[in-house]
Amino acid sequence: MQRATRFVLPAALALALGSGAAFAASSSNDGSKTEWINPVVKDYGKMHPVPDGALSPDPNKDWKIVFDVGMGKTMDGGVNAALWHVARAVNIYGNAGVDKEHRKFAVVLHGAATPLALSPEAYKEKFGKDDPDTKLKQELADAGVTLYVCGQALADHGFTEDQVGPNVDVALSALAAVPVLESQGYQLFPM
Repeated sequence: MQRATRFVLPAALALALGSGAAFAASSSNDGSKTEWINPVVKDYGKMHPVPDGALSPDPNKDWKIVFDVGMGKTMDGGVNAALWHVARAVNIYGNAGVDKEHRKFAVVLHGAATPLALSPEAYKEKFGKDDPDTKLKQELADAGVTLYVCGQALADHGFTEDQVGPNVDVALSALAAVPVLESQGYQLFPM
């Protein structure tokens, strides 16, 4: 892959995904309401339709993206901000007509995001509260997103493989998983 190409997709996707602060306004300057929809992931990752937007994904092409998620930052409601934005990406591509078969999205969890891999029971045992991301992770899995957790990060955090929840596969390492996925044609999107 050429170096220049490597940054085009992340830059374009970053613009499309927007920031968490962008949702605060629900009215435009002229007082009209801004439309937000969730065409695929129904409860997370709302997106604003831009029917004639430039650089829309071709629905007939396979889109392979690996989201490198190492942050633990949360949004209102306690869900992980990076996973919420993965849901937005699914919704953006879905709204553009890219179906599940043409969306090959993978998430590699590591660092501060490692606890996202825990089962609801293991999360509650560790943190004394329900996992706010359980429903989001299920909706992502239902949308065809594959989640991986770094096996090294699990060990670093004192977690075991039997504490990993459904819909999450344990990878040898994020250091290996991301390059392996890139070698399979996935475009890297660091978060």
